[in-house]
Amino acid sequence: MTVSPNGANGPKLDLYELSRAVEARGIEIPVLFRFNGILRHRVKTIYQAFQSAISEHNYKGQYFPAFPIKVNQQRHVVDVLREAGREVNLGLEVGSKPELIAVLALHDAPNSLLLCNGYKDREYIELALMSKKVGRRPVITIEKFSELQMILDISKKLGVQPEIGLRLRLSGRGAGRWERSGGDRAKFGLTMAEILEAVNELKKHDQLDCLRLIHFHAGSQLTSIGNLKIALREAGQLYVQLRRECPKLDYIDVGGGLGVDYDGSKTTFSSSMNYTVEEYARDIVWVLDEVCQQGNAPHPHIVTESGRATVAHHSMLIFNVLGVANSFSEGCNSKEAVAAAGHATVRNMAQLLGDLTSKNCQETLHDTMSLRTDMLDQFNLGLMTIQDRALGDKVYWALLSAMSRVSEELSYIPEDLERLPSMLTGTYFCNLSVFQSMPDNWAIQQIFPIMPIHRLTEEPNVPITIGDITCDSDGTIDRFPDLKDVKRYLPVHALREGEPYYFASFLVGAYQEILGDLHNLFGDTNAVHVEVDESGRAEFSHVVYGDTVREVLRYVEYEKEDLCEKWRNSLEQSVARGDISAAESAEIFRKY
Repeated sequence: MTVSPNGANGPKLDLYELSRAVEARGIEIPVLFRFNGILRHRVKTIYQAFQSAISEHNYKGQYFPAFPIKVNQQRHVVDVLREAGREVNLGLEVGSKPELIAVLALHDAPNSLLLCNGYKDREYIELALMSKKVGRRPVITIEKFSELQMILDISKKLGVQPEIGLRLRLSGRGAGRWERSGGDRAKFGLTMAEILEAVNELKKHDQLDCLRLIHFHAGSQLTSIGNLKIALREAGQLYVQLRRECPKLDYIDVGGGLGVDYDGSKTTFSSSMNYTVEEYARDIVWVLDEVCQQGNAPHPHIVTESGRATVAHHSMLIFNVLGVANSFSEGCNSKEAVAAAGHATVRNMAQLLGDLTSKNCQETLHDTMSLRTDMLDQFNLGLMTIQDRALGDKVYWALLSAMSRVSEELSYIPEDLERLPSMLTGTYFCNLSVFQSMPDNWAIQQIFPIMPIHRLTEEPNVPITIGDITCDSDGTIDRFPDLKDVKRYLPVHALREGEPYYFASFLVGAYQEILGDLHNLFGDTNAVHVEVDESGRAEFSHVVYGDTVREVLRYVEYEKEDLCEKWRNSLEQSVARGDISAAESAEIFRKY
């Protein structure tokens, strides 16, 4: 498996060799690779899509991209995006006071927007407005009507003319898992009546020139482009009519929503999208152009807050297999099992194994399930020995495995036989915590592309699910992309003794790190930023080491000194009782 951080025509890096190179430097797997070149490439791709659409439609407004840092607040990620976005005036969007504080010190591009969203108290608004005096360009978006009076009061006190945006609460819903971002019951935004009231309030204070932007958000990960076009017409019509009395109103912020095709299906499935970046840009420009022509209004500048589509692609998690557990066994001989069976039910099941053919495959499956139920009943009633029960389990799994293989010879595979591979999956226990590194897989059943990064010239003929190292049964990955639907197992290779086996999970650059939790006190993994020059040489530009045990314990208020002192006292008491020697006490304490 290779990665081309600078685009398809650029140098390629071998992920397996890259992973081994990281380990050689003492950086332990699992590791999160962040490819800075992919970040730059995504910024360029989205910007060029809008520039092409603007040129195609002779659109008079400009395009201003913005990155909402809630999607990935990691300092090195934001720094790479800032540098990559200087030429295209990439703005930043913040949704809280801590995010505003982080961005104010860093975001020094004079022509770039600083979009201030989210909950706003007086300190938030004061800080944003004060930043205007030192060259920042904050646009404060009103999402609750009560914020307007605060902004007017504070701006008058500071002697700063604010730039204000109004967030429209869309009447229609978005598309996909986050469709509730729109609609009458949406959490944020002003109704049409509140927007009119806000405009009248600005007029009363002679501040209509402060209204610069109309904002809406149709939802993250929009699966369908059609819903976006409906929202655009609603927001576009609002802009056209407000523009008649608000001459400085010249921006429409369409929010986030540009999707990522996690499963490759290019459909309206929640882990996909039925449009391209180019179609997304063309439709936004085309709809706004049409609405403005009909309303005889100038073209507004277009702002997008594409977070997921900007950063999801740039990082991948590499993790290794620690062990394997199978829930079935193929090693069973029919004749030997018939001879060894002391119970008729087990003997009949073993006979089915010997008589199996492709013609009687479905009938055999029905008989097997019936005998399995009978076997469990007999054992639970005390009418079957543990030896027969163990043999029966072995024959049962061997039957299912044999039927799965034989059914592949059929021109049509019945539905009940189609389910056999997912029943026969083993578990590869892997060195990761799903809750820390891929929380969306657990929380909202998000699908991430996962595959081995080596041995790819060998057929992967072992169906497995992935288990993490937490002690939670939910710490399992059993949903994988498939051409038709969601596959409940992943075909991989058999492990080789003494040889490492690596997986990569792709498209984990959006939300996963900041949403990751400390279940079982497993902290952040190591993260490595990778740069590649034109000759194809990789450089690890930044290494961010993961959490130590001491650090994660401190998060939950356990201090090392206190723990060590209590443990030492317990050891001293054991020495005094003669349970352990002084030398053993010293060794145990050193290990601790």
